[in-house]
Amino acid sequence: MRSPDPRPPAERFWPRVNKNGPIWNGTPCWEWIGGRNRLGYGVFNIRHGKQTLAYVFAYEQLVGPVPEGKELDHLCRNHPCVNPDHLEPVTHQVNIQRGLAGKIKNPQTSKTHCPKGHPYNKENTLFSGGRRSCRICCREKMRLRRGSIKRRRSPYYDGGG
Repeated sequence: MRSPDPRPPAERFWPRVNKNGPIWNGTPCWEWIGGRNRLGYGVFNIRHGKQTLAYVFAYEQLVGPVPEGKELDHLCRNHPCVNPDHLEPVTHQVNIQRGLAGKIKNPQTSKTHCPKGHPYNKENTLFSGGRRSCRICCREKMRLRRGSIKRRRSPYYDGGG
């Protein structure tokens, strides 16, 4: 097992930041080039066994602590960005609303019908894991899947379609 780096956290942090990222509002994103979590946010090991989000560490180093009851919102919408000028302390509700507003521009949300032509409406749309799917198509897939299972369990099933 590798021994922990004895250097102070700030000394280990800044070499993992690329300050020439995409431009937002006239200033570049400072992109974290270290490890990231599954959502794309940078993760930084402060010390052995203690991690924090990279953008929170940068904000606290350069601006100060995140105010009580607030969380940092990426105004640039670039998850690996640690530039404190691109971060704003807001309530969780505001952060969620802003994030959803950004998804409205997603071309997938403007689609009114599934690939098979069924409408995405209140009665026919399922939501799971932040995605939507067509209820009619899901039922058809399940029906086909159950039918294939029954065929495979049949003593007469010869392996064909």
